[in-house]
Amino acid sequence: MDHLAEKLGYRRSIFLSIILIALGVVLINAFSVPPIGVVFIAVGGFFFIVGMAGLKKRNENM
Repeated sequence: MDHLAEKLGYRRSIFLSIILIALGVVLINAFSVPPIGVVFIAVGGFFFIVGMAGLKKRNENM
């Protein structure tokens, strides 16, 4: 069961990062709210790094 939770954990982090980065780009370009858009991109980048670290950890355990 823990293996499944770890697998879903990194996938969720990567999916959330894609959504946050896309939302940040939309806020910067379409709605002209650059400060909030930059924050969304930064948080999305953090979640992307967390997800990729989880993927690397999972691949090393296999």
